[in-house]
Amino acid sequence: MNKWKDHFGFPETQGRYGFLLVLIIDAFGAGLFLPLSILYFQVTANFPLPVIGLALTIATVCALPVSLITGSLVDRFGARRITAISQLIQAIGFLGYLFVHTVPVLFGMAFLVTAGGRIFFAASASLIVDMASPHELDRWFGLVGVIRNVGLGIGGLLAGLVLATNNPDIYRMLIGSSALCYLVAGCLLLRLSEPGQRHHEQVAMVPYTTILQNRLFIIFLISNISFPLCSMMLGTAFPVYVTEAVHAPGWVPGPALMLNSLLIIGCQTLVVRLMEPFRRTRALGAAALAWCISCGCFALALIIPVFLVIPYLFLVVSIHTLASILYGPTASSLVADLGPVALRGRYLAMYEFSWGVASALTPALFSNLYVVTPALPWFFLAGLVSASGMSLLWLERRLPAQVVRAKKQDII
Repeated sequence: MNKWKDHFGFPETQGRYGFLLVLIIDAFGAGLFLPLSILYFQVTANFPLPVIGLALTIATVCALPVSLITGSLVDRFGARRITAISQLIQAIGFLGYLFVHTVPVLFGMAFLVTAGGRIFFAASASLIVDMASPHELDRWFGLVGVIRNVGLGIGGLLAGLVLATNNPDIYRMLIGSSALCYLVAGCLLLRLSEPGQRHHEQVAMVPYTTILQNRLFIIFLISNISFPLCSMMLGTAFPVYVTEAVHAPGWVPGPALMLNSLLIIGCQTLVVRLMEPFRRTRALGAAALAWCISCGCFALALIIPVFLVIPYLFLVVSIHTLASILYGPTASSLVADLGPVALRGRYLAMYEFSWGVASALTPALFSNLYVVTPALPWFFLAGLVSASGMSLLWLERRLPAQVVRAKKQDII
């Protein structure tokens, strides 16, 4: 490996460029759609916002179990095929968006897109494990996180440039482009050869109850739920909280969330390299501490003097982002190494399922706590993530050594 790649925490990518291209195209397609996810139906079909929100929420909830089904399919048929199928399903859903004029059709296409996304995240995690060398697993998850943020950022920027036009035809063109991205990515992935050894033939009939008997994994999943809640709260709660409760200028959320993406793009792989000498559980504990601090600081923003509030919010967003950087690749790698290789697809699918549950809970959790008092969601998360951090320290002494370490070297 080149010295500069090792210094900045990049894994060895030789022979994997086709897979990286697939991930880039997929992320770009997602970036084109996300800024339009609600506005598109308002502009092209004249649906009221409450109807759009309800249809998309029901579709999201109905798609949650798909992650668990995906795990079995990955273990049986391989991550590459299932990941490609997920992209083709999303392509069909986005093409269907071009013909949405009734609420039932909206729900049906939204279910395809959402289910395809759930399948993708559950299957692509196993695909990353197949691509990675065992000692570079954390680096690969870090690199994929950077790729996704770059693709989302570029796609989102292009989509944002046309939002002000309010032109239905341009909106449809972007949705069509997004569908094309998923179609190209899925077809390209189907043409690539398998990146690693296949184990699914051995486990076709093994039930999910086998995983439920792994007490340490179940404890990890339960304690883990606070982490995706914290991660998602930034995009869900931050814009409303800082403008309505903190009374910061309306332009603050945009640049602050852009800072979040830029920090991930610029620092993710480097932070992964710096954390390699340490136990993964220590990295997750550091993430819990950073989230606890940032959530507490967000709550305290209500009493910060007006002339300090803008730099204060940007600082807290940076701390919140640092927690995400520490958490993302580390947690995925820990789960991948925690279970038997033959059941890895199901272990990773259950982990992704916890993210799906968190995505469904976050809006309701924030809105119900926010109406009590604006600072309550942040105080609640600070307490919850503190408990999760302490549970990880308890798990550290009970997990196998090969699970808690990122590289085959002395650990701290």
